Amino acid sequence: MKWELITKHAAILPLLAMLCPQVHAESELADFTEEDLFIDIPQVFSATRQTQKLTEAPAAITIINAEEIKAIGALKITDIFRMVPGMQSYHVTANKSSASYHGMSDDHPGRMEVMINGHSVYLPLLSTVAWETFGISIEDIDYIEIVRGSNAPAYGSNAFLGAINIVTKSPISELNSQVSMTHGALNTQQYNLSHSHTSDSLAYRLSAQFEENDGYHLYEDGAVNRSLNISGTYTPTFSDTVDFNIGFSSGFIYSGQADNANNNFSPRSHQSNFQHIRWNRILDESNELKISFTHNHLNIGEEFTDAASAVAHLKNIDLATAQFLIATNVQKLGSIAGTQQALGTEHGAIDLYDIEAEHRTSINATLTSVWGGGYRLEQAKSETLLQGQGTVTEDKWRLFGNLQWTPIKSLNINAGGMFENTSISSSHFSPRLAANYSLSDSSSVRTSVTKAYRTPSLLELNSTAGFLNNSGGYYDLITQPNTDLKPERLTSYEIGYFQQGTSTGNFFDFRLFTEKVEDGIDSFTFNNVEKPDADDINDGYRISSNVASWKNLGAELQLKLHFNSHLSLLTNYSYLNVKGVRDRGKDIDSLNHRTPLHTASMLLQWQPMQDFSVSAAQYYTSSAKWLEGDYRKQYRRTDLVVANSFQLQNSRLNTRVIIQNLFDEPYQEFYEFNVFDRRAYLQLQLEF
Repeated sequence: MKWELITKHAAILPLLAMLCPQVHAESELADFTEEDLFIDIPQVFSATRQTQKLTEAPAAITIINAEEIKAIGALKITDIFRMVPGMQSYHVTANKSSASYHGMSDDHPGRMEVMINGHSVYLPLLSTVAWETFGISIEDIDYIEIVRGSNAPAYGSNAFLGAINIVTKSPISELNSQVSMTHGALNTQQYNLSHSHTSDSLAYRLSAQFEENDGYHLYEDGAVNRSLNISGTYTPTFSDTVDFNIGFSSGFIYSGQADNANNNFSPRSHQSNFQHIRWNRILDESNELKISFTHNHLNIGEEFTDAASAVAHLKNIDLATAQFLIATNVQKLGSIAGTQQALGTEHGAIDLYDIEAEHRTSINATLTSVWGGGYRLEQAKSETLLQGQGTVTEDKWRLFGNLQWTPIKSLNINAGGMFENTSISSSHFSPRLAANYSLSDSSSVRTSVTKAYRTPSLLELNSTAGFLNNSGGYYDLITQPNTDLKPERLTSYEIGYFQQGTSTGNFFDFRLFTEKVEDGIDSFTFNNVEKPDADDINDGYRISSNVASWKNLGAELQLKLHFNSHLSLLTNYSYLNVKGVRDRGKDIDSLNHRTPLHTASMLLQWQPMQDFSVSAAQYYTSSAKWLEGDYRKQYRRTDLVVANSFQLQNSRLNTRVIIQNLFDEPYQEFYEFNVFDRRAYLQLQLEF
């Protein structure tokens, strides 16, 4: 109860602190260097595809840089998003993590676009992002831009509720080689290697990572991952630049549901790679052309098990019948050997091809625009998720644009939108209109309205799974496709305020919003009692349908204060009130309290000496009833990072001690038996 009162009243503290940032700045001005006195308003790209100041952007945007990532003590990319207002980051199991914006999530959140250097890593087969399959590590990240709110007008359907763009380190800015290792809790071992090189026209950065751990002791759900990443820039002429990025990843995680202490976990392997190339040409001082190509590939496979285990969920079945069913499925599917069946469902292959052209132009001193188009081909094949359908494909065409108009110095207007046409769903247009009014050179008020659509994924439209019988029907039908699925619809309104400190780097960002989601897609068990299937043992199966609708009403704020050159504080808070229902005919389910009402975080950074620093992060999440993980109590957690650097003869040694959940207050993350306790790690990094 005391913590609830503290948390509720803590939301007022940043508002009070906002009234006096300049007092701190003036009283501590002598502690700042000359470099600190010329801090510009940060520029962002992800909101409109145009480079803009934060005071001009049509959306609320959070930027997290490499220094803050280190101070947070993040070991997984998703850990970083605990420091973003409105986002929920959680471990589904020890090695499978997820992140969602404004909740309403199960273990596969799918309403947020995730990009690496501007290219999508969204997986249409799983309707989500598999963070553990990325071909990059935390050590590769330069900074991250998070668009808080729908960004479908700029990046399409996947950015329905928000967008994340992970920007990796440039070989030009990091001219050294590094070797690092991390050892600690869960028998974690991480090893990283990176090397950068530049010449007259070519610069590249090579990085590699190996990671393994034993997982949580209850399930022994360990993991192994290996990744390799190559990024670079080639400048053949003054007007031409070619950026390239290639990544590989392979390994496995143990996958399962941690809602029962006796559940079995099975290893799910992955092999992934991506190739991204972008050609940029400066046509003249007012025009720029960009053409990019991306290919993503992911192959995932669950462990195969014996017939009895594979059909253990069925009632009144003996081993002989189970083996008969599996053998029949071998005959029908032609891909499963002997009496073996995939224990889990995450099994299949995905390929995504994308080509895009983009043109930016300055029409005059007050009018700039970006426009372009692209084509995407998605292919997926799975014996467990898309049973008997072979390779399922989707063609997506898109046209997009944004016009930025500054009729007077203090007023900036953005009008943009995305038109998408797909081969498996209806065409739609997602527009946005925003106006930013500058109160000063470093502050502005923003209002915007957005209409967005999210088309059903390949999985949602085509999901088919079950056990076949010898007559070609289903002994047990598990999932069925629904070809009548419609796109999800979103209407959002927001008003925001942003202020940047002119001399100290302090900033304050506040946002009020309302979001209405209609025709939300949800899967549920459909019992076919009126027309029972003689081949289906229980006359029931799961199906996806447009049965959900909800409304988000909330507020978000961020505040950063530099008390002096040695001490800073970043604090975030989100209030999110969700009201809605899932109407499944006879079953009407409330969606209230499906997302935490309050989330808050603070990061305190103290650097008393040049080579020594201490940082502490505090997180709070109120109770919520997840769509799948069920009810989870509120929790608070404190992480501590102590870092020290030593100058050696021809190199530098960086050491960091990371303690997560410092006060050892175990809490449940998503699933009941997925408990996060105190965990400590030691990191050593050698720069040479």
